[in-house]
This record gives sequence, structure tokens and C-alpha cells, in this order.
Amino acid sequence: MSRRTWPVAARYVMPPLLAGGIVTAAAGRLAPGTARRAARGAGIGLLAGAVGLAAFFRDPDRAVGGDPRVAHAASDGVVTAVDDDVAEPWLPGGRGRRVAVFLSLADVHVTRSPVPGTVRRLAEHEGGLAPALLPRAEHNRRTRLLLEGPAGPVVVTQMAGALARRISSWVRPGEELEGGQRLGLIHLGSRTDVTVPPRATVLVSRGQRVRGGVTPLARLEAGERGA
Repeated sequence: MSRRTWPVAARYVMPPLLAGGIVTAAAGRLAPGTARRAARGAGIGLLAGAVGLAAFFRDPDRAVGGDPRVAHAASDGVVTAVDDDVAEPWLPGGRGRRVAVFLSLADVHVTRSPVPGTVRRLAEHEGGLAPALLPRAEHNRRTRLLLEGPAGPVVVTQMAGALARRISSWVRPGEELEGGQRLGLIHLGSRTDVTVPPRATVLVSRGQRVRGGVTPLARLEAGERGA
């Protein structure tokens, strides 16, 4: 966990942590027997749940990819789709190539900039709350960013899932980012899309596991510019 993730984690971690402490302490005052064992088991379960939630908000430092011509994964997870032609009005010609990555509860949910560059646009959209594995999740609540890097534009879409349904954003329009810099945090189950211009070469395939800021997703063609 880090100073960025703790304020978000606290709202999920503190309730079971406090409840677990109270139940465990109360169990010690009960007479030995079934009720005491049940109370102690419940308390330990709540404490274990708090630890598990805290682990979900981990924020590891990483040696990230440094080639500005390569777009790296925006998050940990598994590639669930590689779409060669999708509508994307923020890219040249209004089309792009998209890599979708699903994040399970076991993955790090801090998202990272796939390329170095400037945040040219940032938009937050309301939407549905479909499970992140389903195709219709692309219409979920989401945050979209247009990053203009040395080799051209890249669009990152962070999508909320069906559980916490929230996204914390840590960047703003006009900000200069390094490759692999933290963009934000998607709460409890989610998906990230990285959409690159049509001329880019996708370097991953469906079913492949990727790591945010580390795994190359696509090689960009220099000279393209965003909308």
C-alpha cells in the first residue's frame, strides 16, 4: 500500500478490521464453549478479510519500460480481447486497435501510463455496472485519457466493475507523464483498454498475462497525432 492507495483502501479495510477486533475481544469474555469458538472464528474471519482487502490495494514500485515507441500494459491482468478495428474519435481517422485487459481481485489495480507524454484529454463517463469480463462492460462507468507521446497518441480507458463501481484518478489534463507513471486506481474488479492508432503493431494475444508498465502491448508508428 502507498500514500495514494491508503485513503481509498481505508473505507474498505477499516470496517472489517474494527469489527474483527471487537468480536475477537468480546469472544475472550465468553465462557469456554461453542459460542466462544464461534465468536472467535467470526472475529478471525473478519480480520483475515481486512488483510485480504489491504493486499488488494498494494502499490508496488516497478522498473517500467522505457522505449517511447512502445505502449506498455496499463494494468496487470489477462488480455481478453485484441480488436483490430474499433471506433475511437480521439485517434487519427476515428479508428484504432484496442487491447482489453481484465483484472481479477488478485491483480494489482493501480493503473499506469502506457507511454510517456501529455494528458491531452480526460473524460469521466457514467454507465452500466456489468461484470468486467463481459463485452458490454465497455459501457460501464469509465475514465478515458488521451495521452500524446513522442510516437503519437494512445487512449487509456479505465472501467469499473460490478462490485465497488468506482475509479480514483490521479492525473489531470495538461500533465506531463513518464512511461509507467501511476494514473489511478480501479476499485475491486475491473478492466483497462489501451487503444492505439491503426498503424500500430499489437504485440500481445488473447489469454496472455500482462503486467502494468512492464509488458509491451504495441509498437507505435511515429508521426501520428491525436484529435
